[in-house]
Amino acid sequence: MESENFLLTIALIAVVISAFGLGFTYTTLDNFRENWLTGFVTSTGTVNVTVATSAAINFTTNNINWGSGTISNNSLFSILDTSAGSVTNGTWTPVSNGFIIENYGNVNVSLSLKTSNDAAGFIGGTSPGYKFNITNSEADSCTAGGVTLGEWVDVNTTSPGTLVCNPLNFLDSLDTVKVDIQLTIPYDSLKDTLSSTMTATATAI
Repeated sequence: MESENFLLTIALIAVVISAFGLGFTYTTLDNFRENWLTGFVTSTGTVNVTVATSAAINFTTNNINWGSGTISNNSLFSILDTSAGSVTNGTWTPVSNGFIIENYGNVNVSLSLKTSNDAAGFIGGTSPGYKFNITNSEADSCTAGGVTLGEWVDVNTTSPGTLVCNPLNFLDSLDTVKVDIQLTIPYDSLKDTLSSTMTATATAI
């Protein structure tokens, strides 16, 4: 009898140990599966977008026209100046609006200006003058490089022209410059309607 009780006790202990072992094994395998098998399996996705560079400028004011006029009596020349809005020694109508150039792209640009003809080809006569100056229409639009702001410079007919601004900024609040024109018309200038074209060239920087 005692022998049977002893064997039963041993059997119960064996069952308990087996059950404990089974539970331990299950928990260990489950933890291994969660933390080792799947924990180190990764997958990635990629988001791509390309923002293209756009170097773009525009003459928002693109015409200067003094109309018809003559040099005052006894004068050797007349000076027409958009920066001063004045006509000296002449009967032309004063013009105070110069060209306005805006950088409407998304990058800073270097800006150069050239004209289709020089003073002699445009106006002719004795000592004609054809000059421009550049100033900021919006503060800090042009902050470095090129010509001195507000200084009169003879026009340039050679491509790409005179470097006037490097850089011309692209931010909306500071992306616009003004180009004023000054003409000196001598008494023996060419006659009839005279015309010249200014071309602005922008290069992304």
